[in-house]
Amino acid sequence: MPLLIVESPKKAKQIASYLGRDWTVKACFGHVRDLPAKKEEIPVKYRAQAWARLGVDVEGGYTPIYVERAKANVLAELRAAVKAAKGDVYLASDPDREGESIAWHLSVVLGLKDARRVTYQEVTKAAIQKALQSPRPINLALVAAQESRRILDRLAGYGVSPLLWDAIGGPQSAGRVQSAALMLLAQREQARMRFVPAGYWRVAAQVGTTPPFQATVQAIRGLPLATAASFTPQGQLKEGLEVAQLDAQKAEGLRGYLEGREAEVTGIEVSPVVRRPPPPFTTSSLQQAAGARLRFSVETTSRAAQSLYEQGLITYIRTDSPALSDEALELARVAVQERFGQGALPPAPRQYATRNANAQEAHEAIRPAGDFKAPKATGLSGDELALYTLIYTRTVASQMQDALGEKTTVRLQAGVVTLGATGTRLTQRGFTALYEDEAEDADDQALPALTVGQRVGLSGVKVEEKKSSAPPRYGEGAFVQLMEKAGIGRPSTYASTLKTLQGRSYVAVRGRKLHVTPLGLCVAMYLMQQLPQLVDARFTAEMERELDTIAQGALKRTVYLDRVWREALQPAIARAQRTSPRLRVPGQEAVFEVQGGQVSLRTAQGVVTLPPELLPEDLNEQSIAALLAGTWKVGRGVRAERVPASSDVDKPARAPRRKKGEAGTTKAPRKSRQAGGSRKGKRL
Repeated sequence: MPLLIVESPKKAKQIASYLGRDWTVKACFGHVRDLPAKKEEIPVKYRAQAWARLGVDVEGGYTPIYVERAKANVLAELRAAVKAAKGDVYLASDPDREGESIAWHLSVVLGLKDARRVTYQEVTKAAIQKALQSPRPINLALVAAQESRRILDRLAGYGVSPLLWDAIGGPQSAGRVQSAALMLLAQREQARMRFVPAGYWRVAAQVGTTPPFQATVQAIRGLPLATAASFTPQGQLKEGLEVAQLDAQKAEGLRGYLEGREAEVTGIEVSPVVRRPPPPFTTSSLQQAAGARLRFSVETTSRAAQSLYEQGLITYIRTDSPALSDEALELARVAVQERFGQGALPPAPRQYATRNANAQEAHEAIRPAGDFKAPKATGLSGDELALYTLIYTRTVASQMQDALGEKTTVRLQAGVVTLGATGTRLTQRGFTALYEDEAEDADDQALPALTVGQRVGLSGVKVEEKKSSAPPRYGEGAFVQLMEKAGIGRPSTYASTLKTLQGRSYVAVRGRKLHVTPLGLCVAMYLMQQLPQLVDARFTAEMERELDTIAQGALKRTVYLDRVWREALQPAIARAQRTSPRLRVPGQEAVFEVQGGQVSLRTAQGVVTLPPELLPEDLNEQSIAALLAGTWKVGRGVRAERVPASSDVDKPARAPRRKKGEAGTTKAPRKSRQAGGSRKGKRL
């Protein structure tokens, strides 16, 4: 019988049910060979070589040492199956660089001289049968791209990690993708720490119409009222900006001035609103949508999506393209027509193109596989049902009509005060008919029919003190989107990069947001000072683009590795100093210091080692005093949570072991918002 080899047992079982008893389907459980992870794994014949600890002969054309990673019983079973198949062996690992590399390593380990490579975008009977009809040779250019990334990660990891051991201490690691991602988060955290909030006031009144609506003060005597956008990150009014700036007394005076006063409608503007359906999912957009709508972590989304793919319910999950095949376009349009009728369809199918010129992981969006089963017909439950429903809805909605509406802007004048209000209403639901929550929220407020010159009464005037907000922290989905936009990593690395940052205690999750820990800030500061190229997103993105060029067969891997390693990173590592960084805590007379992998806070009153669950946002005068006195405790609603590490790069095997008990944190107490005072002020 012919033999088909895939990565996972779950996928093997699914495909075996399609092919029947005429085929043997086996799983290789992922990569069967890799670089040696420890000294004992290095073959004896290489151990005397100076470069052997790297697992890569840099001077010998970056030749890697590969050792078998698969369990002995797995390889024995595969070899027996190959012998029984008498040469009819098909390698069906995933359709990306990693999958191509797995297929190549299998061909070497199993002695396949004429390997037959098959790829497919979905685990369905039709897709598998079609793939088997057109096998191809292994794409060695894709293998070279994967091997180049693997070698570079090994060289960078083994080169940089010892620097961190000396400068930071503890089981630290740094690498190509991980370090650039950490720097993006650290820069946002430092911007938040430096931020000085500015106060401003919002004043709103109820307009006495049928139905009533709310209007907010926009200007006083022609001067715009100050808003959050009026201030710099340092809390100062932007230079050259002329605005009406209120304090508590003036805000109360404005309330007294407006309460019971008549206003005249001085302007009405109506403009069309067109909302187009979002494109089908890519890896990053799925992770962001699942986080926002389902409150899934990136890891939960990846796990559920992988299971759906292996069950043959969705297409390949690592992709940076939103395009749909002609077959998928037709199936989506049929689903729209059956549910909403012909009128819900645009005249022609909507085509979506990738915004990434180097998209290469897979060339179709994540969508329902096969015949587009409705969610209720899948038999799924829990996370898998929720995620499949999200994917199904997004795909079908992408082939529906636009949502159309009108936005009405009303301007009112009450003495020297200008007020404004906006309202939006849908005139055609379009694709939002699939999203009940979006359809319900489409009208932000109902505005009655008004005419210019009409006079209306104001009442129920409310004043509210506001504060300008620091740049927001990223949620996991939003950060994945940022990495994609910056060109850091690939769809196959997003989840593992986040897991690595949390596992190394560089990043913690609190309130579903990513917080850089004091240790993460110190590591990022050291790398920025000593190895700026490693944390430069542009440098990392260019490396990714050149890997794409290797995958296209237009660049030799030795040229690429010489350029990135020999000419850039290796000299920088040689120049780097093993000096522990000291990082000033913005807004406080204190600095972060790190030694032996432990971060301390140094102040004029003394030095204290920070507990692992403490985050930079917890530091203020009161908490610092409590730390020094030994009375600081984890805040209410905050609990420690240890996240296992899974590095996207190597660190040398002689690194000290990670200490147990290192933790991140989760949910933080919600801060209350103070309202404005109730004392009635003087009239303007």
